[in-house]
Amino acid sequence: MAKDPGGKAKRTNYVIHPIPLAETVLDRSAMTYRRNAGQPYATIDYIWYIEGPGEKILVDGGVDAEYLNKERKIPTRQIQTVAEGLKKYGLTPADIDVVIVTHLHHDHIAQAHDFSRARFIVQKAELDFARMPHPTVAPQYPPQYFEGLNFQVVEGDAQIADGLSVISTPGHTAGGQSVAVQTAKGLAVISGLCTIQDNLEPPEPLNKTTPVIPCGVLINLLDAYDSLLKIKQMADIIISLHDARYAQISHIP
Repeated sequence: MAKDPGGKAKRTNYVIHPIPLAETVLDRSAMTYRRNAGQPYATIDYIWYIEGPGEKILVDGGVDAEYLNKERKIPTRQIQTVAEGLKKYGLTPADIDVVIVTHLHHDHIAQAHDFSRARFIVQKAELDFARMPHPTVAPQYPPQYFEGLNFQVVEGDAQIADGLSVISTPGHTAGGQSVAVQTAKGLAVISGLCTIQDNLEPPEPLNKTTPVIPCGVLINLLDAYDSLLKIKQMADIIISLHDARYAQISHIP
């Protein structure tokens, strides 16, 4: 932790920059477990630049619309490329030192090899599962997008830098992790589960009966619920991984 000229400890505060890459319109129930069927909802794929002292840090490895359209047959609109998004902050993919991987699904790692200098922080449970996935979810883990990366493997909650930690939040995947970021306005947590704001802040009247709504795609329903509750209880600022609102926001807070 840095010190001010008077010798007192000075807290490191970060600014989070959402970088929207691609937009996909899904049925809302794909995000909110067994709720809101028949309601279209635009989800956004992001990377997140964590601006602060020291290393250049991103959350997630990115994806592009061409891959989702051609390889996954998911109708998707390109917003910008990884390189275009980073350029707004004076960066190139080669400038990135660290990529924190929330999970190894294809839409969070497909562009990872563009970050040629980076080390990739991943949970051991997630990497082990991705290398030997269950057949029901194996298409979510194309090995060409994550094998050969420079992994830094962690187990459970771990501090990455002063004011920046990863938090174990399984359920959506076997070893998902969220990212806790100290900001000038409190602790922000980027959900490592694929969520929109409804998952962590249920609308009325659902909020009278449940504090969270599990995500629509998951590997363990109970773990997903508990992980969302963990995020909600610790965060001053909740950031849902795919919510469209962040496409219009340049910084948090």
